[in-house]
Amino acid sequence: MSRPKWMSDQLARMANFANNPITIAGIAVTTVSAIMIIILALAQMGGAIDNPYVASFAFLVMPGIFIAGLLIIPVGMLRRRRALIRAGATDEEMTAFPKLDFNDPALRRAGTLVLGLTALNGIILGSAGYFGVHYMDSPTFCGEVCHTVMLPEYTAYQGSPHSRVHCVQCHIGPGASWFVKSKLDGLRQVWKTSWNTFERPVPSPVKTLRPAQQTCEQCHWPSKHHGDKVRVLARFAEDETNTAAYSVMLLKTGGGDLDSGRHGGIHWWHIYGDNKIRYLAGDERRQEIAWVELVTPDGSNYVYTNEGAEPPPAEKIAAEARTMDCIDCHNRPTHLFLPPARAVDEVLAALPDLRELPFFKREVIKAVGQKYPGNREGADAVRTAMLSFYRNSYPDVAAGKKALVERGADEAARIYQRSFFPEMRADWQTHPNNIGHEDFPGCFRCHDGSKSTADGERMIPVDCETCHAFLVEDVAAMPDLEKLRPALAH
Repeated sequence: MSRPKWMSDQLARMANFANNPITIAGIAVTTVSAIMIIILALAQMGGAIDNPYVASFAFLVMPGIFIAGLLIIPVGMLRRRRALIRAGATDEEMTAFPKLDFNDPALRRAGTLVLGLTALNGIILGSAGYFGVHYMDSPTFCGEVCHTVMLPEYTAYQGSPHSRVHCVQCHIGPGASWFVKSKLDGLRQVWKTSWNTFERPVPSPVKTLRPAQQTCEQCHWPSKHHGDKVRVLARFAEDETNTAAYSVMLLKTGGGDLDSGRHGGIHWWHIYGDNKIRYLAGDERRQEIAWVELVTPDGSNYVYTNEGAEPPPAEKIAAEARTMDCIDCHNRPTHLFLPPARAVDEVLAALPDLRELPFFKREVIKAVGQKYPGNREGADAVRTAMLSFYRNSYPDVAAGKKALVERGADEAARIYQRSFFPEMRADWQTHPNNIGHEDFPGCFRCHDGSKSTADGERMIPVDCETCHAFLVEDVAAMPDLEKLRPALAH
């Protein structure tokens, strides 16, 4: 069936109007971006690319370029139409299709140029997209460029066990859905940063953090955590000789599952596996636990509340109860700010020659405990304070062990720099660490001896031996772990 003349004329007009450099450029941009979107989408769905930011480039950036190209097309067509009208073009000329004669060398050259530029645009956009995605995936981008308010967290991250794990692997994880959620939340953060209305310090815990089963457990598999762990604790006194005291603790981390026949310990009881624990916190920082529910493998359900407290309403439990996972105990696995005393202990354990400096631990704690205007200024002041102490109180040490004193002052400055951030009003006290119970309630949030079932027959255990056992406690010399093997076997 032949096309009506009015339709043919209209198509001719459109083709004629499109015959201009602006519209052709718009068509090229739109075509290239569409191809890129398809390729990246197929690559991600096929598993060829596993990167949280590919979704951003493919589904957020490239569509913007695609739309920009579409907007350019009618702009050029309108300009072409006005030019034809101003030139007095007849209706016949307006409805005539452009002549494409590829026998014409000029047209061939123009066509080759257009194809070449289109290919070049594809290479440029593809390369820029790749490098852009790669850079957005880097910790530098997260810690220094987009999130300047994250200096405390970025500093702690650099010295953490996860310093080789990219931020996005824990905070976003794979797939587009959580990427979109995080970036929508990021828009709020950008707005607050731009208007200087962001919280100081950055609040924790992060309410929108992805469940640990989808991030942490991609590397740390709870059912494969078998057996106990031995920890050697080195503590030093604040006396002149920095007297050492060593303890060896057997930590009953456990793990496993019923199916494997190996199970028990801290991990088996507390996180997803055969048991399931839910709880209600009484405060924003989850430091006060008001209600705990344990469902055991046989389906038994036990509810624990504080002595004399009324159980919370069912609707509150349904709306606010949190299923316990890794982050409820390991809440600072990467962004840990050590208390000064523990930070000095770690330095003295790793660098034993610093124990020769009189009152080293006492003076570091004293220096970092002062108020300073900023992180960098504080670190410089701590270093100066340590050097001044030894010059004034121990001139012989300052002169005879100058290099050691300098090294000690540098380590003291680093201790401050890693845990004190006056600009963000953040330090080790503003972010509780729930592992253990030395500096914060930690385990005692639930294991406090006051939580029992309504009938009083069951209580959340508070016995120290439930989670750990001390094999050696507060000895002056580093214990010989080989001699402890018989005790470990039991």
